[in-house]
Amino acid sequence: MTFGESAAEKWSELKQKLQDKQNRKRVEEEIKKRFQQAQEAFDRIEKDMKDPETRARFENKLRNASEKLKKAKADFTRKKAQVVSYAKEHPEKALVAAAATGVVAGALWMAFHKGKSKNL
Repeated sequence: MTFGESAAEKWSELKQKLQDKQNRKRVEEEIKKRFQQAQEAFDRIEKDMKDPETRARFENKLRNASEKLKKAKADFTRKKAQVVSYAKEHPEKALVAAAATGVVAGALWMAFHKGKSKNL
């Protein structure tokens, strides 16, 4: 049996199943049930979004995250200034540290990529 014949046979079987009233009714009921479940889930989410307590909790978390981000930016700016100052005062040490960091990063990169290529 060729692929085309097999596909035609499967298509005929599927059409027969769809023409069966009990089967069609069962499929329709299942689809309605799933749509109802989805609608209920959307209603729950909408209710939670309108709840003042939930909204306040979310706004508080957002405010805390914003404060942490501002602090992290300030810390980064301060550390960056320290690194630049150190590099200006000790250019040879800064160059050696940067080169060593590059070597370590390259070695780690190669180690992880070799392990991935073996698994393929």
